[in-house]
Amino acid sequence: GDARTNAAGRDLSVPPSAAAAPAQTRGPDGHGHGRQSGSATRREMLASLWNRASTAYRAKVGRELSNHGLLYEDCLIETEEVKLALKRLPPDVLNAREQRLKRAMVLSSQIKTLPPEVAEKLDPFESYLGPYLEQVKKEKEELLLTK
Repeated sequence: GDARTNAAGRDLSVPPSAAAAPAQTRGPDGHGHGRQSGSATRREMLASLWNRASTAYRAKVGRELSNHGLLYEDCLIETEEVKLALKRLPPDVLNAREQRLKRAMVLSSQIKTLPPEVAEKLDPFESYLGPYLEQVKKEKEELLLTK
């Protein structure tokens, strides 16, 4: 064979990095546009994929919560802010939360779920704690600003 090719027939006079580099496309104005539009398209595809995945995940979490009669905010980790917000809940709302948690524990221990006709009526993302949690966070920020 020729001194400039290897056993596989690859031209050794061209560095591997140059041979593997994608060609930059040029637009009608003569400026390169290939990589930018390619990365924008990739970004759009990833954003679309991420949105579909997050929608599917939210639906799955919602079904699981509904099957056990829970709301999303029932499952929040009880940080200092969440504990303070829970203390501010009206007694009937706090009692309803405790009943949902107890029912979910019983269902889970029996490896059961709510009947579908009951679970379908629940909106697991209905907020009951949000306003109180926002108030606690706002007060905490104000306290930090006054120090």
